[in-house]
Amino acid sequence: MTTCLKRTLGPLLLAILAMTVLGCGGSMPLTNMTARELFDAGKEKYDNGKYYKATEYFQAIVYNYPAESIIDTAQYYLGLAYYGDEGYELAQTEFNRLVLNYPSSVYFESAMLLRAVCAYEAAPDHYGLDQSELEQAISLLDDFLIDFPESQYAADAGKYLLAARTRMARKYYSNAVVYTRMRAHAAALVYYQIVIDDYNDTEFGPGAVYGYAETEYQMGEYDEARTRFESFRTIYPEHELADKAFKMALVSAFKSGEKAFEKNDYPTAKEKLQDFIEKYRGNDEQRLKKAYEYLEAIDKTTVKESQVENASSREWRGVGDTGRNL
Repeated sequence: MTTCLKRTLGPLLLAILAMTVLGCGGSMPLTNMTARELFDAGKEKYDNGKYYKATEYFQAIVYNYPAESIIDTAQYYLGLAYYGDEGYELAQTEFNRLVLNYPSSVYFESAMLLRAVCAYEAAPDHYGLDQSELEQAISLLDDFLIDFPESQYAADAGKYLLAARTRMARKYYSNAVVYTRMRAHAAALVYYQIVIDDYNDTEFGPGAVYGYAETEYQMGEYDEARTRFESFRTIYPEHELADKAFKMALVSAFKSGEKAFEKNDYPTAKEKLQDFIEKYRGNDEQRLKKAYEYLEAIDKTTVKESQVENASSREWRGVGDTGRNL
């Protein structure tokens, strides 16, 4: 179990991992021991942190005494011993066997949670590696909270679920960042969208929203970028990127008008530049000045075009009059 997550666990889940049932026993050849004697000896080893040795005793019960009343307890502690020895895949197998074979066991609920925890712990720490176990952990933890919403272990399950979802979100977010740096914008947007849609409740949710907007800006989609930057500031007003989002919304609004101006789409440019001035007046004097220059140029161009049109119209009317006179 990761150290940081151990600190966040509630006492209930920790109690599962340290649960005591019976007393301790002496040591003798396993084949000569009863189920109770095997359990007592295994429990002593377990309590002393000798997890590998403890598995031998619990296995002997599980394999040789399937009809004993203590069988589900031995199955449970076999899972705990593997878990204590960081054999998470083996532990998950044992907890899963308990869930499947002993649904009426007093350990059923905690085994349901612990098999999910084992999947979480078995997943590679580095987000760049295959995260199949993490996906399984998320699914199992979701199922646990659906099946046992009022469980005494629900809070711990929620903490593990958030930790698992955060690690998965980091994987997708990091992929998006890599593609952004490669200027593979379409691919970056796909991964940012996954985080936004499926992991927005994690710490990477806001960054994905901002990253999506920034990628749109890099693609020259200034109207879309502006809308998303403004939404970011509204949704996350206290976020460390909120001020930067405001600045980028401002720049996007200006660039949208400038882009239309450079395409000689003067009606659109005028509308967007006037909107920029109204919305962001007093926040960027340099761009504000440039916006006024663009509007002045648009007005001059419009007047000149109007004069040319009028002159052309007069010429055509003159030609028509001459024709009629002839």
